[in-house]
Amino acid sequence: MFIVMFEFVVKDGYREQFLEAWPKTTQGIYLFKGSLGSRLHIDKSGAFIAYAQWPDETTYRAANDIEMSAEYEEYRTKMRDSLNLESTKILYEMEVEVDYLHRRVFDV
Repeated sequence: MFIVMFEFVVKDGYREQFLEAWPKTTQGIYLFKGSLGSRLHIDKSGAFIAYAQWPDETTYRAANDIEMSAEYEEYRTKMRDSLNLESTKILYEMEVEVDYLHRRVFDV
């Protein structure tokens, strides 16, 4: 399993737009691009940190070339529009060494 951790930096005044668009964008990535889902966290400083799971690095890298449905692409655009993209970054890309998280089916 391959994991990617992001730090999302949301523009002032766009927090609600980001929080509305993130779950739908993540759902689209799950349905169309092959991810295993993601979690969004907020740290004590107020930064949004996301933890995305992929079956492997190849699936993650190939996802950029896969388009989602128009509805999900609209959510993705709203999410991206809510972000300061210059400050948003990938914190880590890593392989899972030991996996002890409990999984359940993604509710679509």
